[in-house]
Amino acid sequence: MIDIRLDQKPTSVSIRYNGYYKVVLLLAIIKHCGYSKKASLELLHVVFWSLRNENNYQVLLDLANQQRNSLVPWTFEHGIDEVLALGFINGYIEKIIVSQTLEIKITDKGNEIINSINQFELFQDEIQKIRTLGVIPKNRLNSANKNWKLI
Repeated sequence: MIDIRLDQKPTSVSIRYNGYYKVVLLLAIIKHCGYSKKASLELLHVVFWSLRNENNYQVLLDLANQQRNSLVPWTFEHGIDEVLALGFINGYIEKIIVSQTLEIKITDKGNEIINSINQFELFQDEIQKIRTLGVIPKNRLNSANKNWKLI
């Protein structure tokens, strides 16, 4: 008879798949890229997309710095609904309607989280990238999305 033994070994999972890591990024995006500490879902998706790799980031940075007026086709962030749910449940964000558009606003509690993250100097590479993008006006993002180009 064959004796089979299964040995469980821990597998490392990238922090990029941790929900609370993405909540921190979400709060940073709203704080640094949104206008008046609120952001549209479109802006959230585009900035998350830009953080996936350097090429995507450069495209959005060029748009933010007005060095280009179009975007390449971008994709939605997977699992954003769970990240938003975590933010709502913990009271870090709230929903508001601005000109018939759903926007996500950072709350005082969410602001405290971001300030604590900065105080302890956590996730500084990602947060610095988000800060560098700065506020991206809605009209610039809307007009760039109308002019999608592959190059």
